[in-house]
Amino acid sequence: MIGPNRRIRTKLEAGERAFGFTVQLPSPELVELGGAAGYDYCWIDAEHGSLGLTELRELIRAADAAGIDSIVRVADHSASFIQRVLDLGATGIMVPHVRSVEEGKALAAAARYSPAGLRGACPFVRSAAHVSEDWTADYQRADADVLVFGLIEDIEGVENVEAIAAESGLDGLVYGPFDLGQALGLHADIAHPTVRAYHDRVVDACRKADIEYVTAGVAWEFGAEATNGSRIISVVGDRGSIFQTWKTALQEAATALR
Repeated sequence: MIGPNRRIRTKLEAGERAFGFTVQLPSPELVELGGAAGYDYCWIDAEHGSLGLTELRELIRAADAAGIDSIVRVADHSASFIQRVLDLGATGIMVPHVRSVEEGKALAAAARYSPAGLRGACPFVRSAAHVSEDWTADYQRADADVLVFGLIEDIEGVENVEAIAAESGLDGLVYGPFDLGQALGLHADIAHPTVRAYHDRVVDACRKADIEYVTAGVAWEFGAEATNGSRIISVVGDRGSIFQTWKTALQEAATALR
């Protein structure tokens, strides 16, 4: 099998937290930088980033080379695209707009082979080292190690979150305050009390169901990251951190030369 890093699961099994970063830009070097900086995983954004399958493959390869996990946020619930991403060797997937138990179950099934799921089986894919020499061992390991996270970012998803957490078979849930703030007619105001109350409901549902609450970004937790129970924490994103670093450097240079 390719991509034996298994960083997130190893950290969780050891009672430790796993820290990651978000990548939207099609640059394998950024993934390598994150690995060199000590992160455990990269969250590759194929929903909002400018990434096709070719770029995804190279980012996943960079994560493998850097010794970190790769979680791909897919654009929708397409089982065929989920299969292609996992065949490329991604550690797992993050799926937007999970609104019901039925949707959660379908996503969990799309990521696992029969009899546990419905993922199409093929021994000639990158995730199986291109040619599997022990298919039984390879697919059983893939089923055991794959991570499937669902984004709760719709009003319907919040209303069903307790059932989604307890019954869908997902490994964890991610809270999406920006989409929820937009759906509530709040112009994506993530600090609004209703959006914050929904956050607490998602955290509580994960805790009661004993699944992971995945932090999408520490800036969206408003200091709650120490108490929300999250063990999988995305810290920074490429666009935002590059922009802020460059903007600050420009301001400091301009000030120094006045």
